[in-house]
Amino acid sequence: MPGRRRKVIMKLILNKKGLWLTAGTCLFLAFLFIKTYEETIVGIPSPEFEAVRRFYWWIIVFGCGFLVCLGAALWIVKTPTFLLFPGTVVILGLFYMLVLTPFSTPDEAAHFTSAYRFSSQLMGKPAIADEAFLSHATEEEKERISRGANVLVRSGDDAPGLYTNVGRATYNLVLKEMFSLDNSQGMTVRYEIPVNTTPVVYLPQALGICFARLLHLGYIPLVYLGRLFNLLAFAGMAALAVRIMPFKKELLMAVSCLPMTLHLAASFSYDTAFIGLSMLFLAWCFYLAYEKEKVTVKDTVVLALLLILLEPGKIVYLPVAGICLFIPSSKFKSKRNYWISVISVITAVVLAVFLVNRLVLSAWATTTESYVGWSEAAGYTLQDVWEHPYRIFKVYYETLVTQFDYYLTTMLGGFLGNLDPNLTVPPFCLMILWYVLFISVIRREGEEAPMSGGQKLWMVILVFLSACLVLASMLLGWTPRELTYITGVQGRYFIPLLPLVLLVVFDKRLVINMDLRKSAWYLECFVSIYALIRICSTACLRY
Repeated sequence: MPGRRRKVIMKLILNKKGLWLTAGTCLFLAFLFIKTYEETIVGIPSPEFEAVRRFYWWIIVFGCGFLVCLGAALWIVKTPTFLLFPGTVVILGLFYMLVLTPFSTPDEAAHFTSAYRFSSQLMGKPAIADEAFLSHATEEEKERISRGANVLVRSGDDAPGLYTNVGRATYNLVLKEMFSLDNSQGMTVRYEIPVNTTPVVYLPQALGICFARLLHLGYIPLVYLGRLFNLLAFAGMAALAVRIMPFKKELLMAVSCLPMTLHLAASFSYDTAFIGLSMLFLAWCFYLAYEKEKVTVKDTVVLALLLILLEPGKIVYLPVAGICLFIPSSKFKSKRNYWISVISVITAVVLAVFLVNRLVLSAWATTTESYVGWSEAAGYTLQDVWEHPYRIFKVYYETLVTQFDYYLTTMLGGFLGNLDPNLTVPPFCLMILWYVLFISVIRREGEEAPMSGGQKLWMVILVFLSACLVLASMLLGWTPRELTYITGVQGRYFIPLLPLVLLVVFDKRLVINMDLRKSAWYLECFVSIYALIRICSTACLRY
C-alpha cells in the first residue's frame, strides 16, 4: 500500500508540474516575442504585404493555442498516446508546411517533379516529353529536354514565384493563391531533372497531385496537397511503428517529432518514406524478436516487403537489415523453415536492390574516371578506394573531425529550409532535443531491457557500416578529389540510424525512477513551435 500511495502522489505531482510547464512555456513565448512582434510588423510593408502580417500573427496565436491544447490533453484529459501522437505529428507538420514554403527543403523541386511524373502515370496521361511534343516545343523547352528535364506538367505548374529562399514575397504568393484554380492551356516541361528511384517513395505525393489535378486546382494548392499527403503518410507510418514497437515506443515518437524529421515530412522529400519505413522495419523486427511467440510465413512476408520497399531506394541502409538476426530460430516452426525464410528474404532484397540500382552499381564498378559537375573537377572512383585505401581512410578521418558537429546539428533541426543558416533551431533548443532523446530511451524503474550486450554491439556495427556507406555515396558522387573531406552529406541522412544508436543506452544498469516522458515530449513540441515562430519572424523581414 505505501508503494501504491507513493505512485499516486508522484502522478499528482507530475501532473501539477506538467500544467506549470505548459503555462510557463506559453508565457515564455509571449514574453519573448512581444518586442520581436512589434519589430516584425513594422518591417513588413503595408498594404502590399498585409496578408503576411496577419499570417505572422496567426502563427503565434495558433502556436500558443496548440501548446495549451497539448498540455491539457497530456495532463488533464490524459488522452491515450496512440490517439494523440499521430494528430500531433500532423498539426506540427502543418506548421512546418506553412512556415517553410514549398521548395525550401533540399532537392524538393526535383522530388516534386518526380512525384508529378508518377501522378501522370497513375492517371494514364503523358508523363514525359515525346517526339510529338518536341515537334512544337519552344527553344527553352528543347534546352530543358536536352539536359534530361523532360517531365510534362500543366503550363501553369511551371510558374515562377516559389523559391528556395523563404521570404515575405513567397508567403504573399502562397496566401493569395492558396485556393486558386487551374487556368493553364497546354503542357510544358519543368526545369528540374527528376530523381530516378523506386516510385513507391513518391506514391503519397503523387496521389495528392492527382487529387488536385482532378479538382482542377491551381499550382499552389496542387503543391500543398502533395505535401499534405506526404505528411499524412508519414504520420500513419510513424503511428503504426509506435503501435508495433514492443518497448521504448516513446523513442520512435521522439525521432518522429524532431524538427528535421517534421520539416522533411511536410515537404515532397522522399527521405520521409525512408525514415517511416526504417521505423516500421525496426519495430517489426523487435516485435518478432521480443514479443511474438511464433513467427509465421505471413510475418516473414511482411518483413521482406518492408525491406524491399526500404533498401532499393537507399542501399546505404542495407546493413540495417542485419537486425533481422535478432529474431531467434526457435520462434519458427522448424530449423528448415527458419533457413528457408532467411534465404528467401535475402534473395528478394538483393534482387530488388539490383533491379532498381543496376545502372548506378554498374557505373560505379566500371568507371575509372569521375567528374563532379558542381565543382567542375575530377572526383573519386571505386578504383581509388581499392588502390589508395590509406588516402581514403584519411579522407574519412578528416570528415569525422571537421563535419561531426554539423551532422549532429542538421540531424536534429539545424539549418532548416534549404540549409539556410538563418532558418535554424537555436543551440539551446538543440540541447533540449538531446535531453528529450535521452529521456525517451533511458530505462524507467520496473521496465525490462531485453537486449543483450552482444546484440547492442551488433547494432553499433550495423550503424557504423551504414554510416560508412552514406559517406561513400557522397565520396563517389559528390566530392572532388581536391577536397580532403567528404562533402554533400547532411545530418538528415542519419535519422533512420538514430533509434539504433540511442537504444544502446537502454540498459538495466542505467535507470531513472521518475516518469518524465510526457514533459519531455511536450518540450520537444515546444521547441518546434518556438523555432517556427522565430523562423517566421526572420523570413517575414526579407524579400
